[in-house]
Amino acid sequence: QASYGSKRAFCITPPGPRRGHPTAMSKRVGKLQDYVAHSGRVLCARLGEKSGQVLATGGEDKKVNIWKVGKPNAMMSLQGHTSSVESLVFDKQEEVLVVGCAGGSMQVWNLEYRKMAGTLSGHRTSCGAVEFHPYGEFFASGSADTNLKIWDLRRKSCIQTYKGHTGPITSIRFSPHGRWVATGGQDNQVKLWDLTAGKLMRDLDVHKGPITSIAFHPKEYLLATGSADKTTKLWSLESFQTVASTELGATPVQAVKFWTEDSSLVSASHDALRVYSTDSLCSPQDAMEVDWKGLQDLRLCASEERLIAITAEGTQLGIWVADLRNREAAAVKGPGYGRLHGRPPSSVVKSQAPRYSQRPLSDVEDHDAEQQSLDRAGSGQLGEVRASGQDQIGQQQEGLRPGAYPVSLGPALLQPGSPTTAADAAATPHAAVGMPTSGPPAREPRLPDPAERRAVGSR
Repeated sequence: QASYGSKRAFCITPPGPRRGHPTAMSKRVGKLQDYVAHSGRVLCARLGEKSGQVLATGGEDKKVNIWKVGKPNAMMSLQGHTSSVESLVFDKQEEVLVVGCAGGSMQVWNLEYRKMAGTLSGHRTSCGAVEFHPYGEFFASGSADTNLKIWDLRRKSCIQTYKGHTGPITSIRFSPHGRWVATGGQDNQVKLWDLTAGKLMRDLDVHKGPITSIAFHPKEYLLATGSADKTTKLWSLESFQTVASTELGATPVQAVKFWTEDSSLVSASHDALRVYSTDSLCSPQDAMEVDWKGLQDLRLCASEERLIAITAEGTQLGIWVADLRNREAAAVKGPGYGRLHGRPPSSVVKSQAPRYSQRPLSDVEDHDAEQQSLDRAGSGQLGEVRASGQDQIGQQQEGLRPGAYPVSLGPALLQPGSPTTAADAAATPHAAVGMPTSGPPAREPRLPDPAERRAVGSR
């Protein structure tokens, strides 16, 4: 039984960067880990949202391995898939994992018991993207068959199918209020779908290359898209028009993510990690040179002003840390996007979004034990990892600026005509939208009538 290797930690010392120019990779970006994750090529990797310390990987060996960030040995290995694993996603509590496979099927895993809870079929070919709805037991899947499907895990069935892409779907994201879902594909298209009406809302057709990443702003009507055309674009979801675009880069954009605490947008490509103000994408506030390939996922640790990046190259998995501190203060911009929406530039007014809390990555311990066997210890470790992280950011409505998302009605929006009100949803989010709480719904107690009592007595 082979060891997965040992951790290689790097000291990350922040220098004084020149504004807009990448700085030396060794100074502010370091590889925390580099190890063999699968016997075949690693095809996908995803971090959990709740703790930020649970990582799932899928590979050509038809396996899914679950890791703790900073540890070189898998906590558990999930087997039983009939084809290569091409996409995966945790639910918000990191208790359920949905896996998309090359054959078009999807497997749902209960991580507490390390059991496959079911297999869902519906796509004709490779399922390259899966994403959980922000509320309840719904998720979306996108495939090389060009279809987007919405699934209900309670019914274990597809409840909506959307057709419109002319190429494989590569990226899926739900809006924070859960009413819309955005998809990006190899057809260079970004499409915005209305889950309430069950139809296409808008085509966002500007990119000249396949879409690689999509991100909704958590609090404002903004959408960011990254593409293989080497640009990142910012869209207004009020006008459905592009309001900003980066200059043409040297390599394709691999991932985009909003940094709400700093009113910034992070854009990652093959050669650089750049931070832009959401008021203007003309020039970056900060840039760092990187040398990663096969970027799979990003997570911002806002309280520490650090970023975790997960990469895959061949059978190797890489975990990187970028230090976002000591950036040059951004100058107040001239007329830009923020002024169009009646708010000051981000350098003047910071977002009031709550901040993540996470243990410093530098405190990660060395762990050279061999890969642990598949037993109950795996589930126990997973619970401990989740407990070590803070709960996800709540859907807070306080302090929202003009153009911010309204209160969400959750999965009830998938059922047009629902009588649920916003007030009810805010007061009782699960009950208001018809989502079950733990266990089956309770039944009203009923006393048997006299005839039934006599029948029971006679037996």
